[in-house]
Order: sequence, then structure tokens, then C-alpha cells
Amino acid sequence: MFKSFFVKKYLHLSTLLYVLMGWMIVFAWGPLVENVSTQGLAFLVIGGVLYSVGAIFYVWRGFSYHHAIWHLFVVAGTIMHFFSVLTLLS
Repeated sequence: MFKSFFVKKYLHLSTLLYVLMGWMIVFAWGPLVENVSTQGLAFLVIGGVLYSVGAIFYVWRGFSYHHAIWHLFVVAGTIMHFFSVLTLLS
């Protein structure tokens, strides 16, 4: 809802808030480690790191194709999270 009122006005703040929301899982790290395999955790953390690095490119407007690079990081993070969920199903 924040972005519907302040479209692109607070780009850095809103991006930081989204990244922080994504990393809130660290507060439930104990139950996560108990229920997810090491491989699943690795995929999950790598996906989170890829999303976080991608966020840097999202706000960095200083060069061409920054938005496309951000999309590549999002796709890579999504693939990692897909495999993390897949380890839960196997």
C-alpha cells in the first residue's frame, strides 16, 4: 500500500523495507533448521542473497540495463527458492 501512495518517491526506503521483510526469517531460524534439510536451507539462503544483491541493482540507476540485471537476480533467486521447496517435497 505504501507504494500506491508514493510511487518512486521513496525508492530506496521501500526497497530496503522489502529486503528486510524477506530476511525476517532469521528470527525463526531455530524452527527452520529443525524442519528443513541442509540442502533446502542452502537453496533458501542463496535465493535470499540473490534477491538482496538484485535489490542493489534495482535502486542503482547509474547505468544502462540496471533493471534487466535486477530481473536476472530475481529469476535466479526464484529458481533457488523453487529448489528449496522441492527439497521439502522429496
